[in-house]
Amino acid sequence: MRPVLIFSLFITFVTGSALAQAPQTACDRLAAHPSDTQKSAPGVEQEDFDIPAARSACRDALAAYPDEGRFAYQYGRSFFYEDKYEAALPYFEQAAESGHAQGQLVLGLVLMGGYAGDPDTCAAGRWWLAGARQNHLYSKIYLIQNWIDDLFEDCDLKLTESEANDMIKAAAKLASTPQARDDVAQLQDSWSQR
Repeated sequence: MRPVLIFSLFITFVTGSALAQAPQTACDRLAAHPSDTQKSAPGVEQEDFDIPAARSACRDALAAYPDEGRFAYQYGRSFFYEDKYEAALPYFEQAAESGHAQGQLVLGLVLMGGYAGDPDTCAAGRWWLAGARQNHLYSKIYLIQNWIDDLFEDCDLKLTESEANDMIKAAAKLASTPQARDDVAQLQDSWSQR
């Protein structure tokens, strides 16, 4: 019995460590986005984004923590803001695939907008759904608004009306800035008129 307990504690320790978030770095302070629900620093708006400094810091952070989706997303921002979409795409993909909700949102935007190839509405919807299910405000907003507009009708998106309604209610609770509250109010208005 005792070896099983020790093994269970070891597994809990190892898996808990593997899932722990990387520490805050200069990459976070220079490149986190204000709406990122998994950020570890306040965030920097695009107009205040120092591309060379952020790129250098995030390259270093990603080298030290190659599996950290947060750093992959933030490194991708440094390319995206220079209109280097194809350079940004693999980092947004890495962030999204690692489960980073802001990376899922932004990858959806990149795919929907055709920034790095042909637009892919269905893939965008799937990434937004993944982010929305992690309680990411803007993933909820983009997902539901585009769902209301029937952009996903050919996509076999696994979203029910009940879940969409619950997401809108959750979005209202998440909205903490005047802009976010306005965005949610517009979504609620669209929902009520569908």
